[in-house]
Amino acid sequence: MGCNCGSKRRGGTVFVLTYEDSRQGGEFASKTDAEIADVRRGGGGVIRQVQK
Repeated sequence: MGCNCGSKRRGGTVFVLTYEDSRQGGEFASKTDAEIADVRRGGGGVIRQVQK
């Protein structure tokens, strides 16, 4: 069995990255992943923690 690193968890908590402009956000398993994605897309995104 692998460590399952990077896989999205079913249920639990996810972090949602959203933008007010037309850029696409996404769902991430950790806040750090969401922050990295935001920086790569130019910053200015909002990260929310959501219970699934």
